[in-house]
Amino acid sequence: MKEPEARFEHILAELNRLGRVSVQDLANRFHVSRETVRRDLKQLEMEGHLRCVYGGGVKPQRDGDEPIAERMRVNAREKARIGAEAARLLSDDIKIFVDAGTTTLAFAKHLKDWPRVTVYTNSLDIIELLCGFDAPNVVAVGGQLSSSYRAFMGADPLAIVSQHFFDIAFVGIVAVDYRLGFMDLGQDEALLRRLLRRHSRQCVMLADSSKFGRQGSICTYDLKDVDILITDAPLRADFAQKLDQAQVKVHYAQG
Repeated sequence: MKEPEARFEHILAELNRLGRVSVQDLANRFHVSRETVRRDLKQLEMEGHLRCVYGGGVKPQRDGDEPIAERMRVNAREKARIGAEAARLLSDDIKIFVDAGTTTLAFAKHLKDWPRVTVYTNSLDIIELLCGFDAPNVVAVGGQLSSSYRAFMGADPLAIVSQHFFDIAFVGIVAVDYRLGFMDLGQDEALLRRLLRRHSRQCVMLADSSKFGRQGSICTYDLKDVDILITDAPLRADFAQKLDQAQVKVHYAQG
């Protein structure tokens, strides 16, 4: 068996046994560089076997990170309400970025009514959705396609976003912890969302109530980094207090 194949087999076996693997542990075991291990993990991620996170990889169906077809069915009504509330922030002649995710996809369904909005997105599902309408003006932010996330990730989207400035970035998230902030599982998503924060006049977070009180593995944003949070249900007192202290405006979806 060739060395890469042996590493792949071991990585998949460890994922099945433990649910995650460590870059450093794999590098030590196979006497290769950490960069070699990261390339192995990235290859397995593109094949849908795992998700890359800081320091290693995890099973793709971990902590709410299921394939998008399954996530679309979770809290679908709440996400639709959040999407409608987010659409109330739109106005003519603005330039926005719409992040990949199921709640942002629910928001994107309203963009057909805004022909004078320019939409940038790395989401394959949002691109396919908006291709069916004459409006709005859509710019696909391409790169390496993550089959499990159905989004373009990696260096190319970062390079494109770094050359633009948006009026609003509509972003999603995996988890919200009142001490650690807004959290992700994948490093690619976290890097893109951080860059969007720096290259947008306003950062709008779309997060249904199931995301609160959970933890990811990467701290993407402090609470204060978000301008507006849109959710579907009243927050717990500890979250509400922390967000108020961080001067985050909280919008509750109607309906």
